[in-house]
Amino acid sequence: MKIENIFKNLTILLVFGLLISKINAGVVKPAPANPNALVLGFMSPYFDPEYIQYSGAAEYAISQYNETFKTKYGKTITLYKFEDGNDIIDSLNLVTMPVNGIVGPAYSGTSSTACLVFGAFSVPSISFYATGASLSNSGSYPFFQRVMPDDRLQVRAIISLLKKNGWSRVSCVHTNEDYGNGGADQLVQQSNAQGITVNTNQAINPIDSTYTPPQSDYDIVFDNLIAAKARVIVLYALFPPDCLSIWNQAKKRGFLGEGFTWIVTDGCAELTGGNDEDLAGILATFPSYGLGTQKYANFEKTIVTDYNNHSGDAFYKGASFSYDATIAMLMGIEAVLANGGDPWDGEQVKTQLRSLKFQGITGTVAFDKETGDRLYGEFALLNLINSTKGSFDPIGSINPESGDIALSRDILYSGPTFKVPSDYQVIVFDRTLNIVLGVITGICVLIVIGIGLVIVLQWRKFRYSSPLFCMFIIIGALMGLASVFTLLPTPTTPLCSSFPWLLGLGYVIVFGTLFTKTWRTWRLFSNARKFKIIRISNQYIITLVGAFVLLESIFMILWTAIDRQLPLAVPIFKAGEAQLQCTSDSEAWWYVFVFYKVFYILFGVFLAFKTRNVVDSLNESKPITLALYNLTFVMVVAIALGFILRDNPIAIIVIQTIAILLGFTVTVSVLFLPKVWMIISGQQHSMDSIGTSMDSMGRSNGNTTEAESTRGYTNKDYNNQSVGRSFSAHATGFKDVAPSNHPQLGIVYTGGDSFPRVGSQTAASRSEAEINVSQDVLAKANKKNESNESSSTPSENNI
Repeated sequence: MKIENIFKNLTILLVFGLLISKINAGVVKPAPANPNALVLGFMSPYFDPEYIQYSGAAEYAISQYNETFKTKYGKTITLYKFEDGNDIIDSLNLVTMPVNGIVGPAYSGTSSTACLVFGAFSVPSISFYATGASLSNSGSYPFFQRVMPDDRLQVRAIISLLKKNGWSRVSCVHTNEDYGNGGADQLVQQSNAQGITVNTNQAINPIDSTYTPPQSDYDIVFDNLIAAKARVIVLYALFPPDCLSIWNQAKKRGFLGEGFTWIVTDGCAELTGGNDEDLAGILATFPSYGLGTQKYANFEKTIVTDYNNHSGDAFYKGASFSYDATIAMLMGIEAVLANGGDPWDGEQVKTQLRSLKFQGITGTVAFDKETGDRLYGEFALLNLINSTKGSFDPIGSINPESGDIALSRDILYSGPTFKVPSDYQVIVFDRTLNIVLGVITGICVLIVIGIGLVIVLQWRKFRYSSPLFCMFIIIGALMGLASVFTLLPTPTTPLCSSFPWLLGLGYVIVFGTLFTKTWRTWRLFSNARKFKIIRISNQYIITLVGAFVLLESIFMILWTAIDRQLPLAVPIFKAGEAQLQCTSDSEAWWYVFVFYKVFYILFGVFLAFKTRNVVDSLNESKPITLALYNLTFVMVVAIALGFILRDNPIAIIVIQTIAILLGFTVTVSVLFLPKVWMIISGQQHSMDSIGTSMDSMGRSNGNTTEAESTRGYTNKDYNNQSVGRSFSAHATGFKDVAPSNHPQLGIVYTGGDSFPRVGSQTAASRSEAEINVSQDVLAKANKKNESNESSSTPSENNI
């Protein structure tokens, strides 16, 4: 077949060479036999199923002008139809008839040859379907016009659709002839200029009555599409049979269905046989042809009813352009006659044609004065929705000049689905890895729940650690750990929104509660040093924690409302591949989300320092320090790795999961696990008895009974003692003190001189409950304590 094509092309070139030599020798268009009998030529492939309607539209246009030409100018109009079987021979036959003008040729391939002949004989032509960009060359085609917008505009319309959907990768398959080659070249050029990558450009020979490409040719095309990981494919094919053949191969190779998008051009937009349900969702662009206007509706009815339609109720959109092309030619000839010119003078007719502007079936028709290209071109966006119908339905319009797209309904994509597919090969997350991460997270959740159960069951043994707020920390940690479970499944909009909510609120509840509780301890003991008794209730602490939660919620509401995270296929480090990830339009939300939480860490460092000398049972500076060290290390490492591996989503999920597990599980463990272990192992009867474990080992003096040394202190004892004990780390001696077991020790010092120091290490290390004071000092202390008790009764809410 290829050898036959070569001989055919050589023959055409030989004939064309002879033609050019005759033109150069002075051969001109012959004079008409009857100047009053105007002749229009019509050139379109006779074997096309659309031919009947295309030629019928031209006949219908002439029927509307015949009476005008006869009565006003005394002339008749005749339409001669040629089969368009051989470009050179048919074009020579037309110009030597002669003719006033030609409607056609229909397609770019024929036009690129025949219009050279028409130009040589100064015969104006108007193509109703040719879109090839090379035909805009006014030097080669000086008498060429067209009512169909050219490929440059059509490619602009396609690129507008690509940009609207956020596609930056596209593949191209085209038929190996003038129309397909020219359109593919335009797609590559304009895509590169717009920052869109054409990752592969594949050609295949078109189908005709005697030739069908072999299977090996299709295999080469689809092997290259697979290598390019093609997902959005522009098909620049000559006729619907070419598209159907390619789609048949696409179905066999898995290139139809969800995740794949096919966009066809006007060559296949006349499709009537797309009855395979797998073709639903294919898109097409086609120059606007008047759909929705009464003028179009009347025209369609006339063509389908009166002009030998062989396909039932099917209407071929190209008939609208055939009609407008014929009307334009008639209007140009009439304008010449109205000005007293010669309608057989091609130059005069061309001049009038390029001065026209009228409303045709396809909209405003006008021609560029230099190239003859159609002005005011607009494209219809078509969608194959009903496979039973098997043809495209219009769903919107595209303005190629502005890039604006107006939709009358949502686009249906292959699948079928209304969700915009990715232009990358979307890979799924590793299920095995997700299961492992889920199991590890589940274990951490069980550990935290176990600690929480111990706190609930041993509530009184935690009462001086404020068990209510301990449970707040447990709940916050569980929320933070729960955020991991939103990372592991395939991202959806609800999961994407849930992750920062759970993580943010969990963080704020854990560390907001911990630091607020510690702040209360610091305030109580710092005021006790000044002999001030203050009351900071649980309700006040809850209010502070609630304020932190409210601020976090306000931020999250703003984020969700303004720039909600959505699952999008984001390119990864592997070329042509993407993974669904939760993304916002701006990354600034994440920066704010992460970095303002650093202030919690700074505040925690401050409190850990301030409470470093508080009594052991209330002193959480060491576990807080460990928790902050762990959190800081995790954040620094996780953020750094996140930036380095940002195009590797699997690695990012692993990093996020590990960071969350370490951040929450370790924090809960260092805060509560030592106390929990001592309780469940029986090493300590009460976590809140200050000095009890030491006294039970035999620490007593001569004036201290066994019962006194081993009893647990009451709230009142503890409240009083804890203040004095906070002084003991700095105190190294008292004047006028003697061993005693007076229970009111903690608040006996009333100020004045610098705080006295104890000379010996033994005295400094002894429990303040074993230190006595002189009677006058003791009397002052008792008096002060009684007045304090009357004004404020210590309770669990004060600790």
